[in-house]
Amino acid sequence: MLSKGSQICIFKGKLRYLKDFLEDFVRSRGDHGKVKVLERQIEDSVNRAEDIVETYLYTVRSTAKSKNSRRKECKIFQEGLKQVIEEIDSVKKEAIEICGNPCDPNNLHSGRYLFGSSSWHVPSSGNPVVGLDNDLVKIKDQLTGLPYNLEILTIVGMAGIGKSTLAKIVYDDPLIVYHFYVRAWITVSQDYEVKNILIGLIRSVAQLTDDISAKYDDSEQHYKVLKDGINQLSDQKLAEQLYRSLKGKRYLIIMDDIWCNTAWDDVKRSFPDDKNGSRIILTSRLTEVALYVNSGSPPHHMRFLSVDQGWELLKLKAFPKQGCPLELEEIGKQIVEKCQGLPLAIVVVAGHLSKLSKKRDLWLSVADNVGSLVARNREQFLNIIAMSYNHLPHHLKACFLYMGAFPENVEIPVWRLITLWIAEGFLKRELGKSVEKVAQECLEDLIDRSLILAEKRTNERVTTCRMHDLLRDFCLREAEKESFWHVMRRHDLFFPEGLQNHRRLCVQSDIFSYAITEYSNPQVRTFLSSNFSTRLSFLSESVFALMGFRLLRILDMISYYFNHFPTQVLKMVHLRFLGLSTSGELPAASSKFRRGSGKWYLPFSKRSELPVSISNLVNLQILIVNWGWRENHCLPFDIQMMTQLRHIRLKGAVVYFDDLFLAETNRANPLVLSNLQTLLTVSSTNFSQKIVSIIPNLKKLGILVPKKNDEHPTNFLNYLSSLHCLETLNLSFSLQNEKSSTISQWNAFPPNLRALTLSGSHLPWEEMVIVGKIPSLEVLKLKDHAFSGQVWEPIDGGFLALKFLLLENNELEIWRSRSTHFPSLQHLVLRLCDALVEIPRGIGEIPTLQIIELYSCGHSAVRSAKRIHEEQQSIGNDDLEVRINLIASRIRSVVFFLFLDPMLVNMPHQQYLMLTLKFE
Repeated sequence: MLSKGSQICIFKGKLRYLKDFLEDFVRSRGDHGKVKVLERQIEDSVNRAEDIVETYLYTVRSTAKSKNSRRKECKIFQEGLKQVIEEIDSVKKEAIEICGNPCDPNNLHSGRYLFGSSSWHVPSSGNPVVGLDNDLVKIKDQLTGLPYNLEILTIVGMAGIGKSTLAKIVYDDPLIVYHFYVRAWITVSQDYEVKNILIGLIRSVAQLTDDISAKYDDSEQHYKVLKDGINQLSDQKLAEQLYRSLKGKRYLIIMDDIWCNTAWDDVKRSFPDDKNGSRIILTSRLTEVALYVNSGSPPHHMRFLSVDQGWELLKLKAFPKQGCPLELEEIGKQIVEKCQGLPLAIVVVAGHLSKLSKKRDLWLSVADNVGSLVARNREQFLNIIAMSYNHLPHHLKACFLYMGAFPENVEIPVWRLITLWIAEGFLKRELGKSVEKVAQECLEDLIDRSLILAEKRTNERVTTCRMHDLLRDFCLREAEKESFWHVMRRHDLFFPEGLQNHRRLCVQSDIFSYAITEYSNPQVRTFLSSNFSTRLSFLSESVFALMGFRLLRILDMISYYFNHFPTQVLKMVHLRFLGLSTSGELPAASSKFRRGSGKWYLPFSKRSELPVSISNLVNLQILIVNWGWRENHCLPFDIQMMTQLRHIRLKGAVVYFDDLFLAETNRANPLVLSNLQTLLTVSSTNFSQKIVSIIPNLKKLGILVPKKNDEHPTNFLNYLSSLHCLETLNLSFSLQNEKSSTISQWNAFPPNLRALTLSGSHLPWEEMVIVGKIPSLEVLKLKDHAFSGQVWEPIDGGFLALKFLLLENNELEIWRSRSTHFPSLQHLVLRLCDALVEIPRGIGEIPTLQIIELYSCGHSAVRSAKRIHEEQQSIGNDDLEVRINLIASRIRSVVFFLFLDPMLVNMPHQQYLMLTLKFE
């Protein structure tokens, strides 16, 4: 009998052959129907092989057995794998009969080269806007004209016709921004909760971003508390809070995608009518909803695009950088006609065309298919998306279907999506590229095809994305049909029958409160959960034993809290992705944990550690743990054995390398974590050259300086110069560092550093000259008195590559600057800069500048921003955008609830402490 390794190699080789053969057939013939059955047979065989291999490995690693037992297990393994190899041979024979012999010259085709590869990237220009000029004029007149009474405008049309696009353009129009003192946007959707609508509007009004609330600094602690504690208010209290936030102000509210009358009835009393010209815009697919909301005024019905408008839209999307060849123009207009004027249909088809070779026969094929697919019926329209989906490479299909795991209208953090793709193993390895780079290119490819929407970009990189609801409907339908996902929706309270064939399960409901003992599936490989209840949910680690998860690769349960780190997960030896939240208690059996010495700077914090046995998870690539409190967590030295680790993100915790770990790094030949890309956040206390030497390929690093413990607390920074791959560095100094630090002796910056965040460092402004010398620096964020002093005077020759600058919470009063000081700046953000007198006029003269944002700054600084905007407009620069929000600085008092750790105050979980903050 062949050895286990030989059998696996044979199996992998046969799979690789079949995969390439079928992909070539689809590319050359475009016949997807013939290969669907074959793909399903191959998938079933692969799943059986995975079960055989991973069950064997689980048994070997997790249990101690006798020699005879192991021999028996090995025999079962080999016989099972041999049977699967025979199944693959049978599929191969059937594939050749259906598709033809690949060695036959008549069956060879150049189709391999007809489609752009997934790594080919055309920079996204966004969805162009065509045919809305008249709509814009009409809507803007209604918003800014008479009467002064509160008016409600409704926009109605089918899915994909451009309702939200029109509303968004109006919302961001400079005239509208200037006209309304307050603007807020909320997407309602079908599965809405009144509380979430109210909270969303309150946060939109107050502009409480995640970036503001994620602080180590007590001076901004109220933002975090407001964000967390507001969830505990009743609907009535929230409605009153929203009413007070809007009272006396001219406001514009957009309520996007309303599906029923009750959604309006539930919130309408929160909108005061002060007869000052306030307006509300509602978008809906249902005319009856629009008429119910405002029976006295007819809704604005979206029109389909004309052929000329549609052709203009298709050209802009399909040929973003060059004109359309004349021989394709006639066919292109035929395609537009068959899309029947629906913008989303045109954009999706154009995204597909942009990836095809510019050949007449390929475009004719698209034109022939579109005619039978496009209709105003929703179900038929989904088939348009299927055409683009069917032509995706296999790995992009999996990436696309994965989007169905995320809830409707939710912004998805790109880093999380990409790490999940990596852990799933979807991505093709490419020579000279990290798997993260390949994932980013796959995301851009899907965006270019108009299958995913880029929601936010920072420094030209997509940071959050989402999916149009129509595309998401298709995604869910296809994922269920292919048994790729089963998604438990928000209101599902029981596991349905027949889930044994699903390898991935996503729970978006609070089902654990009801049916935890009713489901067990040891074959599940991916388990994602998103708890959308507004209350905190705690789980016992027994949930894992009950559900029988032995072979999990991905476990993402960030939205639930465990009372302590659940040791049950340490038995899941195949885990590649682990995401958990815990309140930070040590388990009762604390002997399983190794204790260290030392304290962190918070007086009530306790010392706890990652379990030593986490080193059993040798396949782990991504570790994300959200601790309820900021603690000083030790990394066990055995983590060095976890050479597959790529990303470590600890929130509410700081890693302190214990003595045993440091001893291991001092060995002659310590193991190197060469795959590690992200490490957030570590303590500077014992950060050394030895630590740096075992993480040579790190790209993102966060360091916290707990307290001033020697004359040069920034000495550890000198070790970073050997991190040649480091691109992002976050440095936070604790509250005890209120005196000025210095980096004057630190000139050895990591050579490829692109993004730097400094927080609480209290450096003198004169030392900004040192930061300005970083040659590749593109993003600079200065938070919480990163620099101290009232005057900042930059000099020429620095910040040559800087594109994004954030100044937040400082005492700066006078900023003297010319356009030559930041020659490449594109985006300036000022937040909580109360003392700043004005933004230098020279900033407005920077030719690359696109956006200036002010949040909670003084009136003088706001006036200077408006003056810069007016000056630039007067000389024809209409591209500069100025965004101003003063709401947060005007709040007089805020009532919030702070969840308290029962270990600290001896209170049950459901009890809370109510506090009131008052500030000017």
